[in-house]
Amino acid sequence: MEAAALLLVLCALACPHPLLARVVGDDEDGFAECNVFFKDQSPPEGFGGPSRVKICQKYNGEPRFATLYSTENKIPVYSAFRYREAAPSQGEGWLLEAQLDDPENAAEEMMEEAEAKESIGELGLHQSLNEDYTDPNYQPFTLNPGFLNEGDYQRATYTLTNAVPVPQSFRKSWSLEVGHIVKEALVQQCENGEDLYFVTGAVPSDETVNNKIAVPESLWLAACCNTAEAWSMGFIQKNNDVKLESLSMEELKKHLPEEVNIFTNPCGEGTENAQQSKVLETINQRRAEEAEEATGPFFRFIRFLARVVYGIVKTVFYIVWFFIEQIFNIIAGGICCLWDGAVSYLLAISGVLGTIPIDIIRVIGNILMGCVRTINNVLTVVGMILRVPLRFLLDLGNFPYLTLCAIPTVGKEIAVGVFGSLGLLIDSIFSLTGSSYSVTSFACNRFLQRLPGFSGGSDE
Repeated sequence: MEAAALLLVLCALACPHPLLARVVGDDEDGFAECNVFFKDQSPPEGFGGPSRVKICQKYNGEPRFATLYSTENKIPVYSAFRYREAAPSQGEGWLLEAQLDDPENAAEEMMEEAEAKESIGELGLHQSLNEDYTDPNYQPFTLNPGFLNEGDYQRATYTLTNAVPVPQSFRKSWSLEVGHIVKEALVQQCENGEDLYFVTGAVPSDETVNNKIAVPESLWLAACCNTAEAWSMGFIQKNNDVKLESLSMEELKKHLPEEVNIFTNPCGEGTENAQQSKVLETINQRRAEEAEEATGPFFRFIRFLARVVYGIVKTVFYIVWFFIEQIFNIIAGGICCLWDGAVSYLLAISGVLGTIPIDIIRVIGNILMGCVRTINNVLTVVGMILRVPLRFLLDLGNFPYLTLCAIPTVGKEIAVGVFGSLGLLIDSIFSLTGSSYSVTSFACNRFLQRLPGFSGGSDE
């Protein structure tokens, strides 16, 4: 059973997984099944509007994070997620949400732009497209950072409904700062990140990319450690700045254009505790170390070489990993095919073996019926052979009995015949005598009538 389960897992890994998302209706509570990414399942308040759409981002059929998307600015207002595990970004391709431009579309599956163009007429009317990011000064960047997720959760972040256009310099500084703060400070001070809730947002500016996508004025991050001693912190970075600013939640709200409440249920706002102080201490210590490392041309040269080596190693690693992944997919696919063939063969053999007892019983029944018919035929022949002498012997044995029994009957018949013959003889004699008498009487009468002088009346 363990081997079968392992093979099924390998088959699942070798096959592509669907990236899913769905637009949440206004009649549904919050973000529906994606409410689990908010503290106490309560989404932020104050971010609503006619051009805001709630999206429950999924991967492989499971919720991964929630996004409030602006169809006017073509960028997300915010994305909410839980901390899982940081991992290097894989640089996956960007996908689209079909229901934004086609509300009647029943498909909840995110799709590639080329595929969406075939089924949606006004594609890009309410969302950004890959072709909109043609400005070399801006690149799409995941608002829910892909580098703070791993596996399925990271793959789910690569959708344009979770992307904002940022300069390359901002992208690097934000990723570096947020990555270190989350992994080295927030996670360490919040029980290894098991109770961390994050909301990341973008403040739009008047600048656009291709007169369509709003360039963020700043990106912000709100973190809530939902433990017994709950505490929260905010971070914000301007588009033209390379420094991430640490703020309290009250201060962060002042930088947002709307009157909002990010954590609707209080998460330690307005209070200070030891964890917050340690987070700020970790951030300041790291920045001091970076500043110390950055001083002097020698250290800058060493850092440059380190980045070059890191880039080369990273590229080689990705190339090796690509070939390993392809080999693994080929092997896993072969194992899946072999497994399917083995299962089909075993099922066929099981079907054949299952009919053997029935065939054996049928053969035994035919043999017994044949034996019964043979015995019946033998007895019939023996009976036919013995029937003639038995009948003769029976007739011979019955002859004396039948003969003796027939004597009275024969004697009776003879007596009846004799007495019958005597009766007939007597009747004949009497009949002859009567006839003779009648003839004689008639003759005499006729004779007397002929005599002369004899008158009639002689008959009397």
